[in-house]
Order: sequence, then C-alpha cells, then structure tokens
Amino acid sequence: MGAQCSSIANLSNNEQLFQLCGSIPLTANDPAWNQLFSFNLQIPLSNSENHEFIEGTAQLFQLLESNNQATRNTSSLLRVFLARATELKASAQCDNRIFIWQTCNALFILRVIFSHWIRLEKEAVLIKKFSFQEENSCESLLENLAVQLVEILVDVPLREETALLHRECVQTLMLLLFVAASSYLTNNKSIIFKCLMHGPGALHAGLLTRTLLQHYCQHQPVPVWWLRKPEQGGSIVLGLATGLWSLLSRSSSSAEPVDALSDFAYQSLLLLLVLTNHCSMEKNWSNPYRQALLSFTDSQDPVQVSPVHPSACFRLDYSVLYSTLCDRLGDERTTLLLYMLLHQHQQFRNYVYTHADIQRMVIALLQELFKGDDEGSHHLYMSLIILLLLSEDEGFNSNIHNVIIRNPLWYTDRVLNEISLGGLAVIVITRTIQRNIVKASDKYLHTNCLATLANMAAYFRRLHPYTCERLVSLLCTLNKRRIRVVQQLKSSDVEGTSREQLEQDLSIIEEVLRMLLEILNAAFTHQLGCNPNLIYSVLHKKEVLDVLRRHPAFQDIVANLDTVSNYFSNRISQLSEPGVNEILQSIQLGCVDFPKDQLKKFPELKFRYVEEDQPEEFFIPYVWSMVQSTSALCWSNDDMTIGSENDAK
Repeated sequence: MGAQCSSIANLSNNEQLFQLCGSIPLTANDPAWNQLFSFNLQIPLSNSENHEFIEGTAQLFQLLESNNQATRNTSSLLRVFLARATELKASAQCDNRIFIWQTCNALFILRVIFSHWIRLEKEAVLIKKFSFQEENSCESLLENLAVQLVEILVDVPLREETALLHRECVQTLMLLLFVAASSYLTNNKSIIFKCLMHGPGALHAGLLTRTLLQHYCQHQPVPVWWLRKPEQGGSIVLGLATGLWSLLSRSSSSAEPVDALSDFAYQSLLLLLVLTNHCSMEKNWSNPYRQALLSFTDSQDPVQVSPVHPSACFRLDYSVLYSTLCDRLGDERTTLLLYMLLHQHQQFRNYVYTHADIQRMVIALLQELFKGDDEGSHHLYMSLIILLLLSEDEGFNSNIHNVIIRNPLWYTDRVLNEISLGGLAVIVITRTIQRNIVKASDKYLHTNCLATLANMAAYFRRLHPYTCERLVSLLCTLNKRRIRVVQQLKSSDVEGTSREQLEQDLSIIEEVLRMLLEILNAAFTHQLGCNPNLIYSVLHKKEVLDVLRRHPAFQDIVANLDTVSNYFSNRISQLSEPGVNEILQSIQLGCVDFPKDQLKKFPELKFRYVEEDQPEEFFIPYVWSMVQSTSALCWSNDDMTIGSENDAK
C-alpha cells in the first residue's frame, strides 16, 4: 500500500490513467490503483483553478464516459476509495502519510468525475451508475460514499497530513448534495438526503455539526503549506490537446492566492448551511443537523442542560462562536448562520441578548446596512432581520443607549465624535429607509426597518441632535414625496399602469409616514424627559405637522404630537432671547410639569419577525447561490437550476 511518491512531469505514458478511462476493466483489487494514486498533483483550491481543471479534462471525461458502461471502472474506483476510507482513522493515528495522501488523491479523482457528471445526469441515474450488483443484492455506492465522507470528517483529526483530505471530503459531499438538491426540489425526494437525514449518515449528525462549527471557529490559521507543498510546483491541467495527454504547468507566481484560514472556515460553513437548510419542512422525519445546530449547549456553562433533541449531543464555547460571528459579519454566509441561531436557538439568543460586548455585533450589522448600495440585497435583508430580532428584546433596546461609540470612521456622512449605540442605530436605519424610498420603494425593506425602529422607540434616550434631525427630516421628505405623488395622480395625463404604480407608491409612503408618527409618539409617551433634542427637532419642523394634520389617516396620532408641540412652543415663546441652549433648557424644565394625561394612549409598538410559510423556497436557492459564488467548486450557470427557481424574499 505504500507506493513511492513520484513527481509527474508527463502523464502521456501513465498506464493506470489509460486503464481508468480506457476499455480495459479494472477490478477493485488491481494493484494499478496504488500507482494511479501516487501522483504529486497540486489539487486546485480556488474556483478559477477548479474551473480550469474541469474544462481541461473534458475530452478525457468523454473517453471515460464512452467506455465506463462496459468497464464499470468508476464503480471500481469508488469501491477502492471506500475500502481505504475504513482504514483512514488507524492510518491517521499511526501517521501513515503515504496512505492518507493516496486516499486524498483517489477522492480528488472521484470529485473531478462527479464534477463532469453533474452536468449530464440526475441523482437517480448517478445512483445507478455507482451501484454494485451481486447475485441477489444491489449496493448503493454513492450512499456509502456519503456516509464514509461524514465519518472521515468526524473521526479523522484535522492535522497537517489530513488537512487536504478534510477539504476534499467537504467539497465532494457538497457536490453529492448539489445533485441531491435538484431531485429534492423537483419531487421532494432524494436518496442521498434520505440517507444523511434518517439513514446511516444521520448517526453522526451531531458530531458532524460540531466538527463543521469548530472548523468555522478555528482561530489558529490552517497553514497554507498544509494545502500547498512548496516542492509540488504549479497546478496542472490535464487535456487531450496533444495526443491523449498533455501537461500544462503554471508558475506559482501566476496562481491566485488562497487564504487557507478563511477557505477552511467558509467551506465548512457552506456545507453546514447546505445540510441544515434542506429537509427542514419534512413531516415524516426531521433534519438532525438542523436540530443539532439549533440546540447545542455552552461548554462554559457550569449548569449541564439536557439536550432537547438526541442529535444535540455536543457542547461548544458560545464566547468563541460569538467572537467569530462578530468578526465575520461582513460575509453573507456568516450572516445567515447568525440569523438561524438568533431566530431559532433560544439559549444562544439569550446569550447574545445579555452579552457585555453587544456593540461588536450591532456595529458590524450597521456597517453592512450603511454600505448597502454595494452589497447584494439578500445580505442587506439578512442583516436588517437580525437587527429586528435583536430589537425584540427589551433589555437590548434599553442597553444600547448606555453604550457610547466614539468617532465611527466607517460612518462617512458626517463626523460623529460621540454618540450612543442606540442613536447610531436609529441614524443608519433611517438612512436605509430614505435611500430606499428614493431608489427602490421596496416595501419588504421598509417594513423591517420600521418594525425595528418601532421596537426601539419606547426606549429612545438622550438621542444625539443629528439622530433627531435625520428622523424628523425623513418625515419631512416623505411628506413632500406624498404631496408630489398626489398631484401626479390628479393629472389627467396619468393612466393605466402608471396610475397603478403611483397609487402603490402612495400607499407605501402613507404607511411609512404613519409608522414614523407612531414612533415619535411612542418616544414622547414613554421617554419624553429623556429626549429634549427630539422635541427640539419636532418644534423646528413643526410645519410638517400642520400639513399631516389635515390627512384623515394621520389626525389621531398627530393630535398627540400637537399636544407636545403646543406645550413646549408656549414655553419657548416666553423666552426673551431664545437661543439653542436656552430652548433646550426650557424644554428640559418643561418636561417635569408636562401633563402626560393629555396624551391619548395608543397600542404598544411591538413587532416580531415571522418566517414565511415555506422558508425553503428562499433559503435553499440562496444557500446554493452562495456555494456557487464563494466555494472552490465550479459548475456552469445551466447546471445551477436550483439557484434560480425562486428568488423570493
């Protein structure tokens, strides 16, 4: 089993490769396999390298495809790998590097073959291609492969000699799941998903979930030389441009750099997201990976909490996971993971709500909203929904006004020397609404922005003057836009589709205006004495209330704001020389004697995020679109049908 490592400079004379692709059958016991697996090949790590490799082997694959039905050599190759996989744990413990290296090469060859076949075949056909028939039975080799890949990931430790093997297992498993996902979305059935969700593969669901999370949270970099040995030279592309085989080598200087730490972390996270977002709505069986992800306990908690689900058999340090999430919220894969944990993992959500360093997470989310023009819309939505989930907690809404942020350099609209975290959140969310009103009028975005502000409104305290100015300015901007749309609707030139669009725009604007008025009312009702700057800003733009008061949809809520405005206007009118400081002082003194009983009571503003009835219709295509754009796997856009079937929010 220990063939010598040979550096291949020319593959045209490689008998074993001829046999694999040619017309001569290879049995599982053929000694040629050891020689085939003993190549020093720099396995592609990036999407572009993979794409080049797959394209370069297209003609070779055609030869294999034409002969495989007769030779069944791919099934023999898979059986050889499965036999080796069962020995891997012992080999890793004994530091048998040659055996591990050969097994990784075997898996890489399988992955290249799968990469070609997923363009041509559906899951059922591939299952049949990789089945081993005996006299009275038929063994599904692909199901066995899926189980063995899971077992390698959970049983073989991540070390220098096993790092590339781990990565190949993750990549190959994602390819299998890609094929399975197409079948699952077509008829809600998949042999591979069934095997992993409630078949033999499900036995290690909790352990695999823990392993992938640990890889994601790895703070010590996986050295790049674990993946790329310097002596191996440039990567190769196999093709048939000159004869059957030719070798094209690229210098290491032209190869695109690979961030080994993020590669390991994010490839593991992608696999976890794929596993946990499929089969989440099944009636007959549950998703054990999802159960494990949404119920694992804190390893630092001295209180041992019994797991809710049998698959939740592991503990993980919440503080390490929290720190990792905060550091990587600029990436949409991390944002989706955080969304899942906050939405459905009760213990982790409670941990986040009470975390002393909550500003790390909130500031990272606000930064994503601030640069929303440059980000994909899904990432923007997920960041906003996380803020909405956080705002559902009263303690969070109160505490963010006690945290002071000094000079946030990423906020480039103006200099903010000192501002509360709550005030900064209001500014950024208000800015998001205003930007969207001008550009897109996306009702979904408005709804979530306003719901977040509404949850926070009763806890507004000591808002920065600029925060108050932006909030009231948005009210004025929306009112001007409402008046303009009303005038356009009165014009006889507007008909048909244009009129319908204007009516829809007007409905959205009036809905946003009403909610903003209720947010101001909630702040005055619950925290009047803590918001002198907000009172000042409303007084400064008092004329907008005069306009809105005449609209029947706003009259009741504007009446409360009028009560506040008239009370403080009367006090200010008695000042002999009313400057800004004198006005603010008068407002602060007036808050003590303000007759709160004159304010009409409105229902408390309290919104909760509710997922759609069929969340898989959004999350499955979303996850696969991230795999396509950020993993090292490659397939053509035509192959990626599951990523475009439904782009609903």
